[in-house]
Amino acid sequence: MPYVSGFDRDQLMCCSWDAFVDKESIARIIDAFVNHLDIGKYGVKPVAAEGRPSYDPKSLYKIYIYGSRKGIRSSRKLAESCKVNLEVKWMIGGVEPDFRTIADFRKNNIESLKEIFYEFNRRISGAVEWGFSSVDGTKIQADNAKDNNFTKNKLDDRIKWLNGHTDEYLRILNEMDKQEETDVISGELTRESLEAKLKEAQERLARYEGYQKLMEETGVSQLSITDADAKLMKIKMGLQ
Repeated sequence: MPYVSGFDRDQLMCCSWDAFVDKESIARIIDAFVNHLDIGKYGVKPVAAEGRPSYDPKSLYKIYIYGSRKGIRSSRKLAESCKVNLEVKWMIGGVEPDFRTIADFRKNNIESLKEIFYEFNRRISGAVEWGFSSVDGTKIQADNAKDNNFTKNKLDDRIKWLNGHTDEYLRILNEMDKQEETDVISGELTRESLEAKLKEAQERLARYEGYQKLMEETGVSQLSITDADAKLMKIKMGLQ
């Protein structure tokens, strides 16, 4: 049986960079989001590349948002992606900032990065999460438990809690750049577990902010994600 044959490495190609990026790629969403940002309001501090012109801050924001969605947290791995990942090369126009430039940008702009992460979660992540759901492997919550009902105060509290945890994980991940060869920073938290926890927190934050926006648009005081008619009832033991 013949094998599937690949391309001829010596074959000349004539195509645009745009052809390498899928039409529904997250890279296109990130690119459009960052390109429309007014980064001046975030107080950006560009990083000069050792005497040469600075890299466009928007390129570095794209790198970090893409890395957060793909689970890439190390500055060295982000720098490597700029060289080998076609989606990243497309987003940033083929420039290749080194890991020190990427790490310094995060260190000097940590607050603006947080704000832009939150803004991306509010405006984009909810649409991505609910708009491109796959039928295969979809998890359906069948019961209308108390945890599936939300009020404005409950959502505010959860979003505040998640933002706090996101800030803490970003702080710890920033420490990891200083200890690139260290697998454990404190206790039993490994690089992999921190990345997983941060991704989970960001996804939950996007969901809660999506619920919050829906409540504001519909004017309801309570929202059930499994039964539109369900409402919390006050009893002796609290809300049920």
